[in-house]
Amino acid sequence: MRLRANQYIALAGLTALETIRQPICLILTASCIVFIGILPVVLTHSLGESARLVSHSALAFHFVGGLILGGYAACASLTHEIRRGTAAAVLSKPVERTTFFLSKFAGIAMVVVLFSVALTLASLLSVRTVYDPYTLDLYSQVALLASVALAFAAAGLLNYTLRRPFCSNAFVLTLAFLLVAFISVNFLDAQGKPAPFGSRLDWDLLPANTLVGMGILVLAGISVGLATRLDMVATLTICSIVFLLGLMSDYLFGRAADDNLIAFILYYALPNWQNFWVIDALAEEKSVSATYLLTVGQYGLLYLAGVLCLGLLAFKKVEVRA
Repeated sequence: MRLRANQYIALAGLTALETIRQPICLILTASCIVFIGILPVVLTHSLGESARLVSHSALAFHFVGGLILGGYAACASLTHEIRRGTAAAVLSKPVERTTFFLSKFAGIAMVVVLFSVALTLASLLSVRTVYDPYTLDLYSQVALLASVALAFAAAGLLNYTLRRPFCSNAFVLTLAFLLVAFISVNFLDAQGKPAPFGSRLDWDLLPANTLVGMGILVLAGISVGLATRLDMVATLTICSIVFLLGLMSDYLFGRAADDNLIAFILYYALPNWQNFWVIDALAEEKSVSATYLLTVGQYGLLYLAGVLCLGLLAFKKVEVRA
């Protein structure tokens, strides 16, 4: 048991490190943060609804970016290793397929969680930028965008002087500088004067982004299961289809589920992303309750467990060659 736990931790850590060393992981994370940061300037003719438009757009970047990241990471970590023979080399050791598969998902999940944390902080800062209608809080926006620039500069310096990997260092430093910017700015008001921490934040975005993060983890589980058999294009395509159908599940299948067997099966087989997408509640200025957060968390955990079980069954029958 102890040996299996050590193998699981080691493989999960290596998977996470390997994922954040992929250039697409850094590009996707930095791009989403920058796009969220410039939303207050890009969105014009908001008619005093800037905060609502920015928060909704930021959540959309979070969800779609997580879909792409999870799909790419799953294929880079699992599909490529199966085809290159790396998986066969690992499985030739006393490593069970269950441990190998679940550790791959755990490593990808770590990166997805870090991605969600970064975009949650970016969303909170971006919405703070337009906290007051028709004005911009430049302290918040500059700190958000500067954190990415400083992270890239520091990672470049480390790469030049110490030959440290650029992508992984830039990813970690982006999250670190973003956290520092978030803490520092929220002790100030729009004029740069001391203020109670978080007095200008829309804290309802925190549970909303948490729900999106849960949805992304489910998507990552689906991607890992598909990556045991399919390549990157097919995996991302199927995940995108599942994502779109799940968003429209209530409309397409929910109304006919009681009368049509196929609609019934599809309605309950597809993940209902509306459970993780609470924009309607935010638009009506309703807060996400802890009970709802817990209920959706249980739904996501059970669905994720089912998806991983199916993926594990598929992986057990995959032929790996050195």
